[in-house]
Amino acid sequence: MNSRERVLTALAFKEADRVPVDLGGSTGASGIHVIAYHNLKKYLGLGGPVKCNDVMQQLAQVEDVIRERLHIDVIQVNGLAFHKEWASLSLHSRPENMNVLYPAGLDVQTGADGARLLKNAAGQRFLMPPGAYYFDAEDGKSWFSWPYDLTDENLEALQRNTRRIYEETEYAVSANFGGNFFSVEPEFMMDLMLEPEKIGDMLAKRCDEMIKKYEMLHQAIGKYTFCITFADDFGSQNAPMLSPDIFRERIAPHYKKFTAWLHSRTNWKLYLHSCGAIEPLIDNIVEMGADILNPVQISAAGMDPVKLKEKYGRKIVFWGGGCDTQNILGKADKTTLEEHVKNLIRIFAPGGGFVFNQVHAIQPLVPPEDICTVFEAAFKYGSYPIK
Repeated sequence: MNSRERVLTALAFKEADRVPVDLGGSTGASGIHVIAYHNLKKYLGLGGPVKCNDVMQQLAQVEDVIRERLHIDVIQVNGLAFHKEWASLSLHSRPENMNVLYPAGLDVQTGADGARLLKNAAGQRFLMPPGAYYFDAEDGKSWFSWPYDLTDENLEALQRNTRRIYEETEYAVSANFGGNFFSVEPEFMMDLMLEPEKIGDMLAKRCDEMIKKYEMLHQAIGKYTFCITFADDFGSQNAPMLSPDIFRERIAPHYKKFTAWLHSRTNWKLYLHSCGAIEPLIDNIVEMGADILNPVQISAAGMDPVKLKEKYGRKIVFWGGGCDTQNILGKADKTTLEEHVKNLIRIFAPGGGFVFNQVHAIQPLVPPEDICTVFEAAFKYGSYPIK
């Protein structure tokens, strides 16, 4: 069974030859920081630069050689996947001799204290203090994303390159072009409670715009990709950001409208990223039409793996939950780490409906030995039938 077949089998709630594995093939949350990726390449005896495909989170573009070494089954296409011009920037002082390539044309300046200042075309500012590993928005709300206009020329290039990946490899190909119906910005949260009609009109308009956007994308790459990825963080560490009733009344209807179009007009699954303690919302998430849930933050309140699998394991695909990056990865010894991964596979894998992925992006200082231990354990213990 090849990677594409393996992933599609898992999404159909069936057992493949082994549990599919992801690293950087779906969302940023499935990825790895450029420093950790550089160290991993060095540990594996691999040279060459690292490409960064998420400037805010400083995430690496995973290469085929790493996919092969770690048994990764998924690859993503996005607005940067086929960017033609890249430039080397030294944004991190450690490790030495690390060469990271960024999309050419980034407006990055260095202050007298060593802080980095990144600006986008709209003039919004993003800061990386000295010794930090990421950019944060100066206004606390904005997100830096590389613009990608869906012109005929860009869609043709996207189609051409996505078809090449589909025909020349056996990876399952995800489409990561974004989408959401929620925000934790104070203005949105207040309007959600005090001016629901205003929020409803805004989200209805957004839904119509996203349907138009994904109609164009599906025409270009629908036959080569199996899912589209949305990101909406509904949970904090201890509880959902909003009550199940408010979620069901004011957020879910817009998802329902979008997924009704998605499932009736395309072959795509809806992959939803939502961090945190979202267990009280999962029934609503299923009802509104999400097919895949990521990152399955098992360290958050109420996100017990056994209970999640028992209650929702036949309703939604768990894409994540394979290794706790908050408390285990980078902190536990090898034996503990391997046992941790093995136990989570034994919980989530039976009956399919599970793609192995660590919980959120691998952080910069995680030792490469630990990264290899995680993915070697996923391969070792992920063969069906699960013992």
